[in-house]
Amino acid sequence: MADGSKLGTLRQMALLATALVKIRVLRRPMPLFGEWNVTFRCNLRCKYCGACNAAADELGTDDVQRGLDTLWDLGVRWLTFGGGEPLIRKDIGEILAHARARGFVVFLSTNGWLVPQHMDDLRYVDHVNLSLDGPRAVHDDVRGPGAFDKTLEAAEACRQGGISVSLQCVMSSYNLGVLDDVVAIARAQGLMVMFQPATKWLDSSTEANPIAPPVEPYREAIAHLVELKRSGAPVRNSVAGLEHLAKWPDPTPIWCSAGVLTFSIEPDGTMLACHQAQVGRFLKGHRPGTALDVQYADLSVPKGCVQCWCAPMVELALLFSLRPAALWNALRSYL
Repeated sequence: MADGSKLGTLRQMALLATALVKIRVLRRPMPLFGEWNVTFRCNLRCKYCGACNAAADELGTDDVQRGLDTLWDLGVRWLTFGGGEPLIRKDIGEILAHARARGFVVFLSTNGWLVPQHMDDLRYVDHVNLSLDGPRAVHDDVRGPGAFDKTLEAAEACRQGGISVSLQCVMSSYNLGVLDDVVAIARAQGLMVMFQPATKWLDSSTEANPIAPPVEPYREAIAHLVELKRSGAPVRNSVAGLEHLAKWPDPTPIWCSAGVLTFSIEPDGTMLACHQAQVGRFLKGHRPGTALDVQYADLSVPKGCVQCWCAPMVELALLFSLRPAALWNALRSYL
């Protein structure tokens, strides 16, 4: 949360403290964190993602910029642009520039392939999150030939450009045995890496995920990551976060930030409390047309959902539940 923040450390901490009181004590929403999937198009065909198969129109540049204005007025301050592959949009520089001009802390999640060509656009970004699912052979098997080298090229480009960067590893049936290699690569690159399981369905889809990890080997891998974290490895998850993820895929209650602290916007402007829990909604043709048509107060928390396996959302949930390990893990990013 603190990476390269334009808001400033004290301002960020004050916002988080205010949100904690407003949400957990006064039971009122305070939308600080948003994710905007600006496209479902992508230059890769990763084996655990169905985004490219999700039919959704994309808002034009002007509508996105007006939506950003609305989000700022609603109180949003942290905004992550994702996809699909967000850098595939020709107007991504205009979108990022507008977000920065409004004052958002801007994050961007990318597979890294197009990063070197967009360094001028990325000067408006506070933090870049790059995909890394294993050493070259494994990563390329999951994402496509050449993807591993492109991730490392993107990391180097971000470092050279002075842009904060980290890695994200999706745990699947392909990489449970090579997580030590992922950590070693992160350490060699001087970067932190966050781990999370592939969902049981394709991301941005309702189809079964063919490479979802087998449960027992996955849990053994998570236990190993806990050991690595405790030994000082560059694992970005907190120990508490990893312990929660170890319960995948069994329904596991956790405080839910969806529609209260966080939300998601799809390429066509559909505003959701949670992309994963409500993925069927936009696939069934819900088309408000623009983010301006949806007020944050109208969002409803998904009913009956007792699980969350998205690592950043888990960390936020534990942080707002005042779990010591998560609090310390977050605090260290400010030190």
